[in-house]
Amino acid sequence: MNSLHKLAVATLIVAAPSLSFAQGKAPHPTPNKSERITDKIERSELNFAHDQKLLTKGIRMTSAEKKQLKPIEKKYDADYRDLLQKAKAADRAAKKNGTVSGSHQGLKVLPQPLSDATFQSQLSQLQTQERTDMRAVLTPPQQSIFDSNVTKLSTRK
Repeated sequence: MNSLHKLAVATLIVAAPSLSFAQGKAPHPTPNKSERITDKIERSELNFAHDQKLLTKGIRMTSAEKKQLKPIEKKYDADYRDLLQKAKAADRAAKKNGTVSGSHQGLKVLPQPLSDATFQSQLSQLQTQERTDMRAVLTPPQQSIFDSNVTKLSTRK
């Protein structure tokens, strides 16, 4: 390699990182810390509410049973996401109006379209419906294991 090639390679090695740094990335608006924590908690609650792995723990399912559970999971996943979006929209509306839903303190409390009690009620109803649909797919011995898993989950809360 002649000295001109060496100089070109050295220049590229030195200049390439500085060029990419100069371009930089556009700053993304970051939600404040409390919003991130709230979102993380809500996601984990919904994941816990919808977690088939905990409900089917100890149950050996056939591939046909697993195939029957997939559409149930997809259907209720969409329902859980919809419920979460409604709750977030209600929270945003409450913050915009200067009010908050039931569990928050320090500000005036007015009835909201989706209060904490309503959210918990709808979440519980979705869980019950999903578990009923899941249970219908299982055999009687599997159903008894499933029922004990549901009981364990309900005592964990």
